[in-house]
Amino acid sequence: MSRRESLLKGAAALALAGLIIKVGNLLVRLPLTRMIGSEGLGIYQMALPAYNAVLHLAVGGVPVAVQNLVAEYSERGRRDVVREVLRLALTYGLLAGGAAACILLIGAPFLARALGDPRSYWPLAALAPAVILNGLDSVFRHYLQGQKQMTPSAVASVLEQGTKIAVTMAAAALLMPMGLEYAAAGAALGITGGALASVLFMLWRLSRERALEEGAERFSTTRANLRRTPASGRRPTGWPTEPAERALPRGLGWRMLRLAWPVTLGSVTMPLLNVLDVSIVQRGFLRAGYPPAEATALYGAYAGIAVQVVWFPFVLTNAVANATVPTLTAAQARGDLEGVRQRVLIGLRTAGLICLPVAIGAMVLATPIVLLFGEPLAADPLRHLGPVALLGPLTWMTVAQLQALGETGAPMRNLTVAMGVKLALDGLLAPIRGLDVNGVAMASTAMFMVALWLNARDLGRLLEEPVPWGRILVGPLVASLVMGFGLAGLTVSLWGSAGRLEALAMALVVAPVLYGGTLIATRSITRTELLAMAGPFAPRLERWLAIVWPFS
Repeated sequence: MSRRESLLKGAAALALAGLIIKVGNLLVRLPLTRMIGSEGLGIYQMALPAYNAVLHLAVGGVPVAVQNLVAEYSERGRRDVVREVLRLALTYGLLAGGAAACILLIGAPFLARALGDPRSYWPLAALAPAVILNGLDSVFRHYLQGQKQMTPSAVASVLEQGTKIAVTMAAAALLMPMGLEYAAAGAALGITGGALASVLFMLWRLSRERALEEGAERFSTTRANLRRTPASGRRPTGWPTEPAERALPRGLGWRMLRLAWPVTLGSVTMPLLNVLDVSIVQRGFLRAGYPPAEATALYGAYAGIAVQVVWFPFVLTNAVANATVPTLTAAQARGDLEGVRQRVLIGLRTAGLICLPVAIGAMVLATPIVLLFGEPLAADPLRHLGPVALLGPLTWMTVAQLQALGETGAPMRNLTVAMGVKLALDGLLAPIRGLDVNGVAMASTAMFMVALWLNARDLGRLLEEPVPWGRILVGPLVASLVMGFGLAGLTVSLWGSAGRLEALAMALVVAPVLYGGTLIATRSITRTELLAMAGPFAPRLERWLAIVWPFS
């Protein structure tokens, strides 16, 4: 296979890496929560939005600009310009990332107090080097992706995740005797360690690529010279020894920054609002009368456990969105409005089919799920946050579809409005004793409902007809409710006799049988629809499905 891998292989590699990362993030929470508890998890989680905001502010749009420029000049055969783009981006990443890391480190004491728990200073300090490392790592990955090399990014992601898990658990265990805040800082060191491992891998990968390129260039030059040299061994006067070197485009660095800054300004909005949200929520818990340690534990149960569970299906729908975006753009370019409508429907229907049973399952199985983490405090937030497992992926699917159709500004405006609704609701509900963390979960659900409604309105305008939500959700909803009632009865019957873990394991085995069987029995999905959703994988599925799937 050529260095420019097929789109299918690259997309599959990135999707698999994303799934591994999501599973790894969820699994590492099990021993980590049992080690440091929801309070330690809350200290750790408080630092992450601030870290993400600083990282986006430092290098947010540069990697995207790198990918665009590398793709452009690779098509022109200008390897010299491609290397210069990488050099400029790495220089900017080192300078901007270093400055941002210093700002984060110096401002960590003030920021920790603003977040509502001064102990979050230590995780913030541990994350400062990761701002530099993750900025460089993102540049490397987008540089390779601009050349349609997706597999190195996938390998780096898996290596980063493995290193992160190992460092997180080792550092947290080592520092736990010093106190929860130090154990939380150890967990944060996992992010720094994972970023370092990924950067080292990328450096090795690029050095190997550069050595192969130089070897190929020397071989090509030598062969060309041998063909042109006369039998006497002497070159005629004026014989060119090397092709004339083309000058680099002027203002390449400024062009990269002009491409980067709009993306940076757009991408930093949500992380900054998330920092504000952490402060509002934590201070709301304190106003509700909780002691600081209990308030932090509540936030840890919400953000460190419940949110992580409901965000799990996002990785699957992101893969679907990435696969459908190019076909959506192509259909629009052809002026095929009906084709655009069909592709929008397939994307949203796929997200609904995947995420509706997860949402119902999270609400029904909330208690046994959180007991795996050893933290019953997270059961109620997970139950109230369950709808986000559906609304969130549907929202991000509509964001990708709007951007593919040229509406790049509308999704960000809609998300900002929805985040404003969440901030207002958090300020109202978090201080109410009895609602507190459940109110915060309901505010998140409201945020995604508002964002999805606004995005669907914009999609309907582009499609010249409303989004057919009935066709998208009714069938999966019926199957999910059947599954939910079955799981509820099964869990109740097995809870006392078989044990908690056994009851959850049995429920996870029975759930797909109930859901899939109801979908087929009610003809809520057909073989033709499934093949359409499979996209490039359809030919491999078709022969097998013709045997086991009765409805065409």
